[in-house]
Amino acid sequence: MSRIYADADQLRAVYTQMFADISDDDSMATLVDRQMVINFRLDHPDADVWVDGRTRPVTTTFEPIGVDATLTATLSADSMHELLLGTLPLGRALLFRKLKVSGSKSKAMALEPLLHACQATSHPVLFSVSQTRYGEMLNRTG
Repeated sequence: MSRIYADADQLRAVYTQMFADISDDDSMATLVDRQMVINFRLDHPDADVWVDGRTRPVTTTFEPIGVDATLTATLSADSMHELLLGTLPLGRALLFRKLKVSGSKSKAMALEPLLHACQATSHPVLFSVSQTRYGEMLNRTG
């Protein structure tokens, strides 16, 4: 069970809004230059997030896009949330295996521009969902 997302629908709504807001951000240039396709396989709740950096604006979908991913990253939805907020550094996520990647570890570092774009926007929807879930947890235990 996720501490942050009530269900996969909420996760999809949050990620759809956030990735749409950064899809043409200058920091996406690295993904486009490298023609990267990233598949995030999340659990708790389960979601399959595809980030297609072959063109600008970068597109995001929750269904396979018919090409192999340059990088597949497997992690919990909560760990992804922490990466996007910047509270979990990428290197630490890899070191402590909160983030597992297929492909070279050096390709995993190519996630940094995407993560930095999310962090730079301090995306309000990420903070909002964190605060809402935290409040719900406090109400249940208090």
